[in-house]
Amino acid sequence: MANAAANAATLTPIPAQAQEAALALHAAGDDAKAVRVLRDGTFLSLTHGPTALAALVRDGSLPTTPAEAATRLAQDDASLHAELCRLLATGDRDEATRRLRQATGLDLANAHLLVKQLAEPTD
Repeated sequence: MANAAANAATLTPIPAQAQEAALALHAAGDDAKAVRVLRDGTFLSLTHGPTALAALVRDGSLPTTPAEAATRLAQDDASLHAELCRLLATGDRDEATRRLRQATGLDLANAHLLVKQLAEPTD
């Protein structure tokens, strides 16, 4: 991933309905309202809102759940994903959360949700 703002913007779960509404508002030329829609009811920061909108327009969708965010992290930054999994294997959730926040710019709430998702066993 290119930078922390892009990371935070593309790893913050945003409901599908909000994404659809934001895309419609963007198409109508109202990016300010589109960013507001993306931020409503999520942990997406004001700083990362415009970056999230740009990523949504570019990619067509953003994660809607922590599980989708974890998948996106694994695809976009395999080395960070592997580092977090190693930390979680030793039981160090706090360090994994700190490292995720440092690398991505995610707020504490989203970092906690993503680390919790990564710590869950997969079937």
